Amino acid sequence: MYRGITLSPAVSKLFEHVLIELYEDQLGSDHLQFGFKKEHECVHALFTFKETTNYFVSKGGKVFCAFLDDSKDSDKVMRRGLLVKLLKKNISLSFVQILRNWYIKLNASVLWNDIYGRIFPIFCGVRQGGVLSPILFSIYVDDLIQHLRQSGCGVHVGSLFVRSIMYADDIALLSGSCRGLQKM
Repeated sequence: MYRGITLSPAVSKLFEHVLIELYEDQLGSDHLQFGFKKEHECVHALFTFKETTNYFVSKGGKVFCAFLDDSKDSDKVMRRGLLVKLLKKNISLSFVQILRNWYIKLNASVLWNDIYGRIFPIFCGVRQGGVLSPILFSIYVDDLIQHLRQSGCGVHVGSLFVRSIMYADDIALLSGSCRGLQKM
C-alpha cells in the first residue's frame, strides 16, 4: 500500500505565501481548532483539555472523552466542497477563483525504479507540503465543529461550552455523559 506525496516547487510555495499574506485576515477557523494557526500550539490544545477535565472532576463530575485521528484526511478534502465553504465564509471571490485554478490543473504521475508512469489528474485533496494546505484543511473541518456545537452535547466550563478540541487532524470529543459522547 503506497501513499502519494506532492513535491511542490519553491515558486509554488512562494506563491502560496503571497496568497496567505494577502488573504490572511479572511482565512480564520474556529477557536477550538488549534492547529495551523499563529500563536496556537499543541500545548494550548492540551491545556484546554486538561483544564476542562480538571474543572469537571473538581466539581465531582465526570468527563467522557473520545480521541479520533483523521490522519490522511487532507487527501480526502473534496475541492468543490472546500470552495463552497470558502464562499460561505465570505472569503474573497478572487481568492476562491485563484484557488480553483490552482487545483484544477493538479496532475500527478508515479515514479517507480526511476521510471515515470502516465500523468493523471488529481480530483481531491489539498497539496501535501503546500504552505496553504493546512489552513485550507482547518477551514474545511470547521463544519465538524459547528455540527458538534449544534448537537447540544459537551461540557460547560463557566460560560464556555467545550465539545471538541482539534489540533490539525486530531480530535478530542468531550461530554458530561456517555450518551452525549455517543451522540457526538
